[in-house]
Amino acid sequence: MISVIITQSEDEKQMYMDNTQPLVKRVNDLVSRMTLEEKVSQMSWKAPAIERLGVPESFWWNQCLHGVCSPSPTTMFPVSIAMAATWNPDLIHEVATAISDEARALYLKGADSRRGKHGLFYRAPVINISRDPRWGRINECFGEDPYLTARIAVSYVKGLQGGHSKYLKLVSTLKHFAANNEEWRRLYGSSEVSERILREYWLPHFRACVMEANAMSIMGAYNAINGEPCCTNKRLLTDILRGEWGFDGFVVSDTGALFHLVHNHHSCKTFEEAAAKAVKAGIDLDCEQFEKYLVKAVKDGLVSEEEINTAVVRILTAKFRLGIFDPPEMVPYNQIPIDVIDCEEHRNLALRTAHQAIVLLRNDNNFLPLDKGKVKSIAVIGPHADKCYFGSYSGVVSKSVTTVQGIRNRVSAETQVWYAQGCEIQTPTFPAISSEYLLPAGTNKMEHGLKGEYYDDMNLSGRPLLVRIDDQINFDWRSGSPDKGEKIPDNEFSIRWRGKLIVPTTKIYTLAVGAKDGFRLFLDGNLLIDRWSQHPYKTDMVSIALEAGKEYDIQLEYFKYRGSGSVHLGWDYLGPSALELDQKVQEAIDIAQKSDVVILALGTDGSIESEGRDREDIDLPQTQLNLLKKICKINPNTILVLINGGPLSIIWAKDHVPAILEAWYGGEEAGNAIADVIFGNYNPGGKLPYTVYKSVAQLPPVDEYDITKGFTYMYLKENPLFPFGHGLSYTKFDYRNLEINPQEVSADGKVKVSLDVQNIGHREGDEVVQLYVRDVVASVKRPNKELRGFERITIEPSQTKTVSFILNVRDLAFYDVDKKSFVVEPGKFELLLGSSSEDIRLKGDLEVITGKSH
Repeated sequence: MISVIITQSEDEKQMYMDNTQPLVKRVNDLVSRMTLEEKVSQMSWKAPAIERLGVPESFWWNQCLHGVCSPSPTTMFPVSIAMAATWNPDLIHEVATAISDEARALYLKGADSRRGKHGLFYRAPVINISRDPRWGRINECFGEDPYLTARIAVSYVKGLQGGHSKYLKLVSTLKHFAANNEEWRRLYGSSEVSERILREYWLPHFRACVMEANAMSIMGAYNAINGEPCCTNKRLLTDILRGEWGFDGFVVSDTGALFHLVHNHHSCKTFEEAAAKAVKAGIDLDCEQFEKYLVKAVKDGLVSEEEINTAVVRILTAKFRLGIFDPPEMVPYNQIPIDVIDCEEHRNLALRTAHQAIVLLRNDNNFLPLDKGKVKSIAVIGPHADKCYFGSYSGVVSKSVTTVQGIRNRVSAETQVWYAQGCEIQTPTFPAISSEYLLPAGTNKMEHGLKGEYYDDMNLSGRPLLVRIDDQINFDWRSGSPDKGEKIPDNEFSIRWRGKLIVPTTKIYTLAVGAKDGFRLFLDGNLLIDRWSQHPYKTDMVSIALEAGKEYDIQLEYFKYRGSGSVHLGWDYLGPSALELDQKVQEAIDIAQKSDVVILALGTDGSIESEGRDREDIDLPQTQLNLLKKICKINPNTILVLINGGPLSIIWAKDHVPAILEAWYGGEEAGNAIADVIFGNYNPGGKLPYTVYKSVAQLPPVDEYDITKGFTYMYLKENPLFPFGHGLSYTKFDYRNLEINPQEVSADGKVKVSLDVQNIGHREGDEVVQLYVRDVVASVKRPNKELRGFERITIEPSQTKTVSFILNVRDLAFYDVDKKSFVVEPGKFELLLGSSSEDIRLKGDLEVITGKSH
């Protein structure tokens, strides 16, 4: 634990060190004693100690999306999207409480984080909404619906920050504020969205976390909203956040945001201007640039010291509330024992969360659960079968359970369990052209590869600042630079590769170039591929007859425009690797043939979807789909276990595989949870927190932020593959006796909605009862339906439980752009109750008899 160093003698004790004084007086007293340079130093992610005042060093870069991100072992829970699939806010409060206990214990222990000592400021949760299933960070969020996101996130924030009236356990930072939902344009793009959709879809969950959970921190997003970057958006950060919602915490910019204001948004000319503009808009703490440029900005008159004071007061208020200026024994969270870190109780909670997160997507003819007494041999196959992928911002675990290990843990020694990988997560359709078939321009034939000429603009102009030989063209710089910024900037650059291509055999080859942003391919001076424009990742290809041994002049040109950068030059020649791929498939076929049942663990990982990496499509990678088809042909008794973050379109599997589980990135106990569901030790009750579309053909463009154009269950015009809220059980539930009281209500009233749910099957099971509302006649375009209540209940066979919801009539409102407020119009509303957004079991009407603004 970092202790406070006091330089004053006891009789010189100042007000800010007197814990009997009101908090506001203590903070203001401390700020009044600081120099401008000292104040600015506190506005950095790594704030140095001010020893003369007893201010300790602070570390603000900590992560805990589903467990504390640390070099030492901590408990890894299922990822955020899996937490949302539990539809159980109380459980997620338990999870967040366990995570914050471990985080506080690491701080007390003085343990190292990945960027310094563990602090008490954590960048979690991510509450951006998965409007578009192609978004790379869906594993970090709570789904596509603002109501579900709000309920899960409020519980998460409360669990992280603790429930003490005076002290915070941690500071929870909500991110990314706001309308942030794509990776390829995230550093410079603008989310164009109407005021009504902003208020109805992009902001409600942030509002709930601020007003209900009292989140102490919020992170401004990289992107702009309607042309104004979020980190200089005064209306967003001050007028709405503080003025309307009463937020009293501090706002932090995302890493490098000021850099992007200058170099990507081009909204500021200098870093001093960017720093000043950010502070004036409402940014209090910056990850990198404030400490370098803010003092000069004050001296140049771009921002006042009074405005700096305001920001520092907000930051120091959080530090005081964490108890770092008080005697340790006064702070209850300092009593958390060190042995809570990675403890058995938390591992059991991780298993319980993984259980509740698993969604049974399909179970044809009650194929599941398997009878362990009848199954004598099991083949566990797939790239996820014998590995645990934990998702973005994960820490280190002391032990983890893979799918194959989980199956072995749950069967007797007499049951034979075989394993084969079968394939990789994805095998490129066009593997990179190997260096052995490339000769760089202007060099002798002892070297291999292509000569790369790197420029610091997008036009290949002037003299190259970097020239080197690249073995092959297969780069993914994300948002970085080809040479880590030594000569080539990370925001905009261009490259020309030149040399010779010598093919191994005479045949028709397919040459392919894949890249984010512009590329051109020439062969013997002929332009074969031309996509010289800004765009998300695309792959273009051309077929051409080539002769073995002949030297062909090859030239590839590429430019990166802001954001992430990647480029790949490939072909359809597999070479020796083809044999290895065939061997993996054959091993899988061999064990599938001799097994009673096959469990196929397929899905995605960070190479397909992650921060900085959106998907082009939502299909299962082709190499895995090919494996799935082959295995199902050999052994139709196949269970598909999906391990992924964002939605996967599995149209073929839905028609051909008898049982399908969505298991997500399930944390350190994932394998045991999967096995428990397969063998019936646990009856699945998870529900999808997003829509699974049939394909991207059902979607508007990725940069369309108006969800009324066809995004989410609320505005989707066609039937999805699996609807929002979908999830099956090994038992069945009957809904009856819907009561709506009153059925006529004024716009400032409340309505009680109740119904009975009976378990009419033979197993105990969990059901998530979902309440949706639909405005039958409205003056503006309204959703097909909107989630406005849910409850997860456990019911014994033949048992009946009554479920009740209190519906505030404000939940029926829409945002009126003329009145600048939420409005409830008089008229008829339909209340829909069911097991998913499409599986509606009961309907009733509600009449609003007077309208009102809220």
